[in-house]
Amino acid sequence: MMKTEYGEVEEPVPAGTVGSSTMPQKRNPQLCQDILSIAAEIRALVPLALEAVQSEHEADHSPGIAFEAVTRSSILIGEALERIHLIVGGLRLNPQRMRSNLDLSGRMISGEAIMLELGKTIGRQHAHDVVYQAAQAAASQNLSFPNLLAADIRVTAHLSRNAIDALLDPANHIGLSASIAHQQVEVARRFASDIHANLQS
Repeated sequence: MMKTEYGEVEEPVPAGTVGSSTMPQKRNPQLCQDILSIAAEIRALVPLALEAVQSEHEADHSPGIAFEAVTRSSILIGEALERIHLIVGGLRLNPQRMRSNLDLSGRMISGEAIMLELGKTIGRQHAHDVVYQAAQAAASQNLSFPNLLAADIRVTAHLSRNAIDALLDPANHIGLSASIAHQQVEVARRFASDIHANLQS
């Protein structure tokens, strides 16, 4: 989400960080890329750990293999967690860009909501056809999707213009996501607090 084309979320970019040797304007998600690389290395240690499962004798090489895999994985997980801490602590959100990206489709992104609501009265397949026709016309003729819906008697016989606009507003479709996110933050904080307490004891 840090790509120029999206620009919705950005990890911390300390002063002096170079994103590209040829493009000085680049702000790359280096910490996130590091985490992906670390995760790949951890996954690559799984076959090594599995080698330790087979033990032919009491004093074979299996414990050494397991120790190597677990030790290296622990170090890598620590490095990943350190980067996650930096990212979460300095994460920058751009709600305005999020909204503008949602609006790129001319509100067609919420066409399913119209279809489902309209489907309650005229049937889902018929509603699909109606919304499909409006969306295709809007896309191919550069017309307003909401205006096309509001001009279609098959729609307005069941939905007012206010209802159409409300259904096409992405903000009306977030449901409990914000509440769930806040709840999970609290769960994560308690979990982190417990870990910290156990490390101190």
